[in-house]
Order: sequence, then structure tokens, then C-alpha cells
Amino acid sequence: MVKPDPKKAAKLAAAAATLAVKYGPQAKIAWDKGGRQASTATVRRAQSLRARRRALAHADGLVDGGVLRLAPKGETTYVVLSGTTPVAAYPPVEVPLTTLVEHADLSKKLVPGEEGGSRLRMPGRRSPGPEAGPAVHPLEGPDDLR
Repeated sequence: MVKPDPKKAAKLAAAAATLAVKYGPQAKIAWDKGGRQASTATVRRAQSLRARRRALAHADGLVDGGVLRLAPKGETTYVVLSGTTPVAAYPPVEVPLTTLVEHADLSKKLVPGEEGGSRLRMPGRRSPGPEAGPAVHPLEGPDDLR
């Protein structure tokens, strides 16, 4: 094992201290403006995904179960339905479930096991559509290109 050179370590520490003094206040302002908002948005997204998974798992055990995504008061809520009857909400809400679903479009409910119902998609990843054609290996192709 190679021992670190104390002179190089001292120079590196001095450079780091200089940069911290010079840019520290700007970094704090940037964190206050954007970092906290980003971290709270990330926490909110994780809670929403957890609620969706729990709702889909609950609906999977029901007869004619489904999940309806609603946003009362701006927060996403997943209502579990058995047929057209609301059973539960994830995360729980203070409003009665019948009132919550009263004017909702029940044709938009997700059914576990159907396409898009229980599978979570990663943002930014899309499957190629039918217009993409068959997948061809890059080293294989028509005979005239060989």
C-alpha cells in the first residue's frame, strides 16, 4: 500500500478550504432554492408509488377489483374498487369514498393483470411501437451488405 504524501494532502486540504469559503454561501442559496424542493418532490413521488402498489395489491385480491387514480385537493389518491363500489383509498383520505368517486370516470380504472394495470413503467423508457418493425441484429442484414 502506498502512503499518501503529506505535502500533497495539505495542498489539497487548503484548496478545498478555499473553495468552501469562496462558493459555500452560493451553494447554500442554491440548496435552499432548489435542493429542498427536489428532495420533497422525490419523497412525494416515492409515497405515491408506494400507495399505487398497495392499492393494486389490494385490488388484485378482490372480485372485479380495480384502482382509480384521483387527485382531491391536489394530492394523488388511489381508490380501490370492487366493481363500481369503492372499498379503500391509498393513502387514506378524510372524505367519504362514495363522495370521492361520485363524479369520477370509472372507465379509467386500472385492472391488475391487464396491460398497464400492475406493471410500473420507468419514466423515459418506451417500448417500440408497431411502426418500429422487426428488430434486426446490427451485424445481420440483407445479403448484399456483407
